[in-house]
Amino acid sequence: MTYRCGRVCGCSLLLVLALALPALAASAAGQGAFYLVSTGVGDADNMSVRAWRTIERADVVLAMQPEQAREKYAALLKDKPVYPAGHGLFGRMPQRLAVTSAQGGRRPGPAAAPELADQQQQTRQIVRDAVAAGKTVVLLDAGDPTIYGPQTGYLREFADLAPQVIPGISSFNAANAALGRGITEGRPSRSVILTAAAGKTPNAPDGYHGRDSLTALAKSQSTLVFFTMGLNLPDVVAQLKTSYPADTPIALVLHAGSAARQRVVRATLESIVAQLGDEPLPFEHLIYVGDFLR
Repeated sequence: MTYRCGRVCGCSLLLVLALALPALAASAAGQGAFYLVSTGVGDADNMSVRAWRTIERADVVLAMQPEQAREKYAALLKDKPVYPAGHGLFGRMPQRLAVTSAQGGRRPGPAAAPELADQQQQTRQIVRDAVAAGKTVVLLDAGDPTIYGPQTGYLREFADLAPQVIPGISSFNAANAALGRGITEGRPSRSVILTAAAGKTPNAPDGYHGRDSLTALAKSQSTLVFFTMGLNLPDVVAQLKTSYPADTPIALVLHAGSAARQRVVRATLESIVAQLGDEPLPFEHLIYVGDFLR
């Protein structure tokens, strides 16, 4: 009787396991993950250890400029597939895709509607298929992805995948270090406002009409830090001079975080435009305005 029960119970257990194995396998295959990873700013050694390890175990990688990412992080990416992530592909910023420049390189350029829709669909399939197969997908972004970052739209688009953000050194952190001062140590105000001038000056082209005009932001005399996408420096300076004294210090930090190219330009609101003259400013620069610079 006991022997018979053992055989029956054993067979029943095997049957249960046989039925459960496909479900367990499917569950294991569905344990993929999606990460938005900061690679830091400037030199490659500004990347955090956590970011490095996350990229190291990635199966699939997306980057705004795949060729540039492969060159800069060759030892880390190795033979991993790297797909174009676009610029603001799922976001509220102007969408850009990789296009061939006059110099032959590939850089983000304005996206036409059909091309945009195609890349959105391709990217959805790449990410979702990989995560469903249990793979780790990493989207690379520079600096702090959550401060005027072009790729935060991915967090909304793939919210059901519970994406995680791996933090890193931002241009703001690196520029603060380059200035070598406590940016919260202004005399009229110890607050710091991070802003973008695009859309906040009378000649702004993008139609932004938020309440955070430069005049409104300047009322507290707080330190202003400008992320400079689409910034017209003479326009910004002219408007700031209506709220700040003309001798208010201003500093531009160019290529923050790059040991070879980092540079700080110091002046006042009165002198900065003439001091720079026709010198072209790189895309990678931040502007600080405030008493803490004295």
